[in-house]
Amino acid sequence: MRLTGLELRRQLLHMTFGIVLIALLYFGIINNYHMVAILLGGLLVSKLCTLRRIPLASWVMDRFERKEFRTTFPGKGPIFFMIGSIIVLFLFPLNIALAAMVILSVGDAISHIAGKLLCKRTYKHLKSVEGTVVAIIASFFGVLIFVNFFAALAGTCLTLFFEDLKLGIEDNLFIPIVAAIIMSLF
Repeated sequence: MRLTGLELRRQLLHMTFGIVLIALLYFGIINNYHMVAILLGGLLVSKLCTLRRIPLASWVMDRFERKEFRTTFPGKGPIFFMIGSIIVLFLFPLNIALAAMVILSVGDAISHIAGKLLCKRTYKHLKSVEGTVVAIIASFFGVLIFVNFFAALAGTCLTLFFEDLKLGIEDNLFIPIVAAIIMSLF
């Protein structure tokens, strides 16, 4: 497995985007309805980018989007990131939703980066055990800001284990919902 410059840029943007949203929500600068507005704006820009070049948006797409989505569904990752985040923001208490967003932002990005850098072999039904372990450790400490120790441990371990399985489900939608459900149980 190899970590390309594009994948590293994508994952770092994924993590930064998530952390900025979490901070804005935590400090009350934006709320659930602002998130919906951001999503709608993103959907509009995505559609416009399939029709013509949009100055700033096309520049970002050229540098961060995978080629297979550049013409068919530009911004697919951030759009599903927003949908998953909005669902947990509306259905769960804020601390659970923000903790789930940490797992999505930090855990998902770190599992991809660490998996590509550390994994020496491929697994039939798993992405990367090594990447998942590093992601659990990295996201666990961020999740502890919002929930208790046991909820953080169960939420990060179980969610990132399920994310590591090759299930064919959009992980930006799957991760926050699964994480929020697991942490709610604690």
